[in-house]
Amino acid sequence: MYQCKGGAMVSNIRFPDVKPLSIDRYAKIVSTGIGLPKRIVTNQDIIDQYNIIASDRAVKFSLGIEERRWISEDESLEGLMADAVTQCLKRAKIEIDKVDKIIYSKLIGTYNIPSTSIGLLKKLKVEKGIPAFDITCACSGSVQAIDMALKSIAAGDDYVIVIGGGVTSDGIQRWKEPNPKTLFLFGDAITAVLLGYSNTKHFISSYMFTNHLLYENAFIPLGTTLLKEDRELDFDTFNMKVIDGNIVLESSVYNAKVIADKLLSESNLTLEDIDYFITSDQSTKIWEAQLDALNIPKEKSLSLFYKYGNTVASMSPLIFDELINTGKIKKGNRVMMMAHGAGATSGGLIFKY
Repeated sequence: MYQCKGGAMVSNIRFPDVKPLSIDRYAKIVSTGIGLPKRIVTNQDIIDQYNIIASDRAVKFSLGIEERRWISEDESLEGLMADAVTQCLKRAKIEIDKVDKIIYSKLIGTYNIPSTSIGLLKKLKVEKGIPAFDITCACSGSVQAIDMALKSIAAGDDYVIVIGGGVTSDGIQRWKEPNPKTLFLFGDAITAVLLGYSNTKHFISSYMFTNHLLYENAFIPLGTTLLKEDRELDFDTFNMKVIDGNIVLESSVYNAKVIADKLLSESNLTLEDIDYFITSDQSTKIWEAQLDALNIPKEKSLSLFYKYGNTVASMSPLIFDELINTGKIKKGNRVMMMAHGAGATSGGLIFKY
């Protein structure tokens, strides 16, 4: 676990060495896209709907969040995925039939089997049987999937779409028995990132790892564990259960330093060479703590937690999309992107946009 020695946080886990990104067939990010529910839900909306003893001001002060998007009855997970992918492909000016693979990082999908990414293909009425599958890495999922996409393109694929995010509010709204500890934190969003073949090298270094010591700190109970327990299905069965939120904060900060050191050592760069730092912002406090630990000014980063909340695997790509479309990130900029999945999984990349 994480321990404090002499005022510094240390971990008992032995982190793997970083490996060179030895890829001769290169990849680049071609375009991005987002799918957002139409409905904006404020803190006061939640307080009123669920009779929470809190104030909008207190929630803003303690968490740093003002609003988030929640799915409506006339919307679906596959619909939001279709919106994100359609926008992504339109920006790239290519048809979906040219896509070789789709990887979706989910928290909870429509089904356990088949993959929800297959439901996306049905929603888009795709006539080609594009290989599509889901992975489950919580908040670090999109970064993990991008790393997988790099290998797919190196092996011969021309285009791979990475999708992240989900509709965590669906369970809250259906069960109507929310956990007040996490009720204000989560929002719904989907992101899509299209990676394509490149003649030149854009991705400079990559580093992924897990920490099994945090296996039981943040989890969704739905699984074979239910067969071992005499319990009825309830709200908590389908939603993230966090045992100790401080561990998520501490591990995110510690892992951010580990990832940055590994990526920079492999790429022979320094943080001064990085134009933008993007990381998962499970809360404003977690985002600011990572910046402080790495001594990165806020001008070189961005958090969207205040208006979208924790959107799980879509957090880092959502920020990336915002930076692109506001003109802050420009072609040729070096980006360090990382994400931390409930503390147990983390990963990062350095690439040239």
